Amino acid sequence: MKRVAITIYTLLLLTLTAQAEIKELNVNKNFNWGVRLGVNAPLVNIRHLTLNGTKIDESDSESSLGLSGSFIGRYNFKRNYIQLEVGMHQFHTRLYNPDYGLSKINTSAYAIDVPVLYGYNITKHGPYLMNLFIGPRVSYIFNETSHINTTSGETSSHNLVYDEKPNSFSFYAIGGLSTTIGHFYIDFRYAYCIQNSKSLSFKIDTSENQTTQVQLSRAVNELSISIGYLW
Repeated sequence: MKRVAITIYTLLLLTLTAQAEIKELNVNKNFNWGVRLGVNAPLVNIRHLTLNGTKIDESDSESSLGLSGSFIGRYNFKRNYIQLEVGMHQFHTRLYNPDYGLSKINTSAYAIDVPVLYGYNITKHGPYLMNLFIGPRVSYIFNETSHINTTSGETSSHNLVYDEKPNSFSFYAIGGLSTTIGHFYIDFRYAYCIQNSKSLSFKIDTSENQTTQVQLSRAVNELSISIGYLW
């Protein structure tokens, strides 16, 4: 996280230095276009977990920073705008439950995102803008791999195979704050997963003579920061 913060700070410093005379972004025209790149911190919310039909109330989870990026199309009207984005993001999560034989479930996923955001310019002073925005997002996971470790005397490890192919669509509500310095764009946003497609169902061999049926419903909310450029 420290390296990411240093990288973002360096990019900000270089950009501001390069723009000694900041050129104002023209938000009076109908359309602006742009790109954004950033990092996201997945926040795992275990909504439902059962092992052999028994509900498990406590499970530990953690995640690693992932990358995100998108193309931006913005339609302006007065102090408002509608922003359509098409992009993708990645996330990496881990679930722990050693008391029930699940040492660790590692999941890596790549998703295509389509947010539609409504934004309002709460301040505009020369080349400086500050906006609040909200809106929905649809995400489609096109590549997801899971690797599981079990504890049965000694740790065994194998790829996770689902009983049936998961439906890969998820729906989010997004809220955030962005600022524009000339053509340079920065935003902070939080994406809350409203609905997952469905629960994941799979079997694992926790010992030589025992198989555990697992049903897992999780939501991966996201906190992200990104930088970009608008034309």
